[in-house]
Amino acid sequence: MAGNGSEPRRSVISKVVAIVRSFDSGGSLTVTEIAQVADLPLSTVHRLAHELAAWGILHRRDDARFEAVLRARCGSPRDRPPDLRELAAPTVDDLYAVTKNDVRLGVLDGPRVSYVEKTDGSRPLSDFTDAAKLPAHATALGRALLAYSPAETVDHLIRYGLRSYTSSTVATAARLRHALNVVRMRGVAVVSHELLPDHSAVAVPVFGPDGAAVAALEVRLRDVRAELPCVVPALTVAARALSRDLGPAEVPPVPARPAMQELSTAPVVLRNSHGTVRELSSRIGRRR
Repeated sequence: MAGNGSEPRRSVISKVVAIVRSFDSGGSLTVTEIAQVADLPLSTVHRLAHELAAWGILHRRDDARFEAVLRARCGSPRDRPPDLRELAAPTVDDLYAVTKNDVRLGVLDGPRVSYVEKTDGSRPLSDFTDAAKLPAHATALGRALLAYSPAETVDHLIRYGLRSYTSSTVATAARLRHALNVVRMRGVAVVSHELLPDHSAVAVPVFGPDGAAVAALEVRLRDVRAELPCVVPALTVAARALSRDLGPAEVPPVPARPAMQELSTAPVVLRNSHGTVRELSSRIGRRR
């Protein structure tokens, strides 16, 4: 009988694949319906479905029905330009050289951000890997991307769940929506002590040829108050230059930042991303 599992010796992996494939036609399913489609015992499906939900592969709704977490709805690393890492590498190197702080380039991957980073002068830019992922709602990278994403992307993330990592984490729908409004107003995302007690960062979006935010650049901050005025100009110019490199689309103008008027004099030179940030290094060095 369907739902009783005709292949009791199937491996765990094959059972997981069968459960995930139950959603190929879209929509939501109850545990009983999944068991019937996957031809697995009800108890097995109940256990694995809840584990898959904990991993973010499935989403359990309030009505106890499950649905697949469609990565395309929140962006996928497959959506990024195939040469994004290579194209961005000089910009990331320059940002590291100018700021002397860790630099990351990230893209949305479901409710998380997949990223590459430059963390040491002697280390090359890392690769996109399954291990290099961060929660979108609790990071500057994620906020910069979510702020310029479709509303359904944010809605899906909220349904997925906003985990609290520290006492400072924005972990409610209302607070997250407010935070994203602030990002859109200021043009930058600043997150302090939300993922880790000692971690703060600032990020700005990178736009693709169609005008959509396809990535974000982030610089880690050791002292937010002291470093922010120095880092934001270089970060903003780098992201806008990289956006130009990705295609001919018009890059959205930098929003006014009422609380950061001293940044308004930062030069926005949009030529080549490799040469742009270095032009800021001496100016930033004098201001630090």
